[in-house]
Amino acid sequence: MLKEKCVVKITFILPGHGKNPVGGYKVIYEYANGLAKRGHEVIAIHPARMRQDEPMLRIPLKAIRYLQRHLDGSFRPDSWFQIDERVTLLWVPSLYQRHIPNADVVIATAWQTAEWVHSYGPEKGIKYYLIHDYEHYMTADSETRERIAATYNGNIYNIVTSPAGVEMLRICGAEVDAYIPNGIDFDTFKLKTNFGSEERRAIGFPSRPEKFKGTRDAVAALDNMRKKLGDNITAWSFGGRKPDYFPSWIKYYERPSDELLCDLYNSSAIFVTASHYEGWGLPGAEAMSCGAALVSTEHGGVRAYAEHGQTALLSAPKDIDALAGNICRLLENPNLRQNIAQAGYQNIQQFTWEKATDALEAALSRGEK
Repeated sequence: MLKEKCVVKITFILPGHGKNPVGGYKVIYEYANGLAKRGHEVIAIHPARMRQDEPMLRIPLKAIRYLQRHLDGSFRPDSWFQIDERVTLLWVPSLYQRHIPNADVVIATAWQTAEWVHSYGPEKGIKYYLIHDYEHYMTADSETRERIAATYNGNIYNIVTSPAGVEMLRICGAEVDAYIPNGIDFDTFKLKTNFGSEERRAIGFPSRPEKFKGTRDAVAALDNMRKKLGDNITAWSFGGRKPDYFPSWIKYYERPSDELLCDLYNSSAIFVTASHYEGWGLPGAEAMSCGAALVSTEHGGVRAYAEHGQTALLSAPKDIDALAGNICRLLENPNLRQNIAQAGYQNIQQFTWEKATDALEAALSRGEK
C-alpha cells in the first residue's frame, strides 16, 4: 500500500496522441503537472494504436506515421497545452505491457486503455481509473457497452468526475471508489469584463464533430433566437475544422489559444452547450469562470457545477425550442442574465486544480482494493 504524501512513480495511460486539443486530455495533463510539481515522478503514455488485434508495425503507413511522430514529437500537446518539464511524455507503438514502465501507480484514462491496464502485472503499479466515458457509454452499441461496463469491475480503483459518472457506474453494477470533480485553470480563464458590461454582446458555443455533442442543435437554437429577436446579436464558435453547415453569421475560431478563448468568453453575454451526453463539459465551466451566463442542456456532466435557475438555465437534451427559449429569456431579461452569470461565476470558483489534485493524491495513497 502507498503511504500518504510519499513520492511515487505514477503512469497515466492515454488513448492516443495529444496533438489536438481535447478536454479529457487537458484534465490528465493538468493532473500530471500538478502531481509533478508536488515531487512525484509522472509519466504520460501515448500509444500509436489501441486495438490488440492490429499488428501496427506490419502496416507500412501506420509504421511510418509512428516513426514520424516519434522523431518530430508531434504526439505531444505543445501547440495547445504547456506540460511541466518534470513530466515525461512517451510515445509507444502499443499498450502491451512491455512498453509500459514499472511504477507504483498506473492510471487508465479511457475504457480502451482500461482494458489494457486490467491485463498488466503488479509491477506496473496499483490500478486506478479516471473515468471520462459517460458520453461514449450512453451512445455505444450493446456490445461496446458490455465491454465498457466490464472495465469498471475487477481489481481497479474507480474515480468519477460528475454525478453522471456515478449514475453510469451504478447502471454497470460497479463501485465508485472516489468522486473528484475536475478543476478549472483560473489563471487562464478569468473574469476580465464586468457582468453587466455593454461589451458582453456575443453568444458563444463549442463545435465538435460527434453527433452527441449537439453542435447542430446549438446552431438551430441560435437560428430560432435570431428569428424571434432579430439578427443583431453576434454569435461565435470554436473547435477543430469549421463545419461546412455553419451559416455565415457565426464567426468561427479554429483551435484558438487559451488566451484568445478567455477573451471570447469575456465578450459573451451567454455561452451555450447543447450536448446530448457529456461526462463533464469543460467549455461550459470555463465560460462561467469568465463571467458568461450558461445556457445548457442537462447532459449529465453539467450537474457537477450548475443548477437550473440558480447558476445556469438548463433544458432537456435535443429540445431545440427549449434551448432557444432559455437563450431568449436571458436576452430579454438582462437582470436575470447578470444574476445567473454572477452566481455561476461565484459557484465555479470552488473547482480549483489544487483541490482536485489534493483529492487525487489522497486517493492514490489508499492502495489496492
